[in-house]
Amino acid sequence: MKIQHSLLRLCAAITVAVGGVGCVTTPVAPDAGTAVAAIGPVYPGIGSYIVADANDGHVVLAHLADQRRPVASLTKVATAIVVLDYLNSSRGDAGELMTVPPSVMMLEERGPLSLVPGDQLTVRDGLYAAMMASDNAAAETLALHFGQKLVAAGMGGGNSMAAFVSQMNGLAQRVGMRNTRFTNPHGLGQSGQGGYSSAADVARLTVKGLRTPGLSFYSSQSERTLAVIRGGGPRPVLVRNTNELLGRAGVDGGKTGTTASAGPCLMATAPRPATVTKRPDGSTVVVPNRLVVVVLGANDRFNQAYTLLQQGWPAYERWRAAGSPAAAGTALGIAAP
Repeated sequence: MKIQHSLLRLCAAITVAVGGVGCVTTPVAPDAGTAVAAIGPVYPGIGSYIVADANDGHVVLAHLADQRRPVASLTKVATAIVVLDYLNSSRGDAGELMTVPPSVMMLEERGPLSLVPGDQLTVRDGLYAAMMASDNAAAETLALHFGQKLVAAGMGGGNSMAAFVSQMNGLAQRVGMRNTRFTNPHGLGQSGQGGYSSAADVARLTVKGLRTPGLSFYSSQSERTLAVIRGGGPRPVLVRNTNELLGRAGVDGGKTGTTASAGPCLMATAPRPATVTKRPDGSTVVVPNRLVVVVLGANDRFNQAYTLLQQGWPAYERWRAAGSPAAAGTALGIAAP
């Protein structure tokens, strides 16, 4: 019963419940009150981008940040958050074994682990595979494994994938992603299936991810050896992080994505030392400094994101030095932690 109550809390903010089919989210029209202004230059070769402060959501650079676009494997950030929210709320076991389902053979690209139906791996290694190596079969396996748990708790109407994707869309609504609709856990075929997001919404999702226990660790590793059980015995598989910006410009996490419809995409995040200020009354104010950069449809995503970070920090520092003023179109609308 405790697990079921935890799952219901995860679903609490989803707007439409269709009798017996679990939680369903209807896409919401863009809200002018949370629209992000064009406050950055147009860069040829980048469809849209945003650079924002991860602490309170101030936008320092942006171009077409609310434009709805397919985002490829950046979708997997939402997949990982739904899994981790489940584990954290139900005290689940990341070492639990999952079995790769037959549906992975229908994916246009399974991923670097070359998982086949019947293979087994832990939830933990599934998260590493999805976030580091962008493995689509791992994301599919995670979704169906946890979707079955949702169905067992009375959600999804017997459809494990629908139950899980409903949680992804519920997450999107809770964090204010008004230009997002997820249709699967991996991001393949998003355009043809009607799935979309935006640079600003991916930034909102990233902030949620940074505040989700465990997620940053899964995206920050440069390489890791995973164990895939096939034929009764473990098979070690070395995976490397697809984020080539990791370790450059202070970048300590992120996610890549590429499909024909989305083009190359990247989300990356980088911290700088916190600002510590002593007040006259003797108290101390500590302001964490971290930027999130998202580029969508970017033909040179790693160098373009690097350039945007280099431009973003001075703009961010000027904003802080001016007293962190609020202005229309320069806020993601997220609550400070």
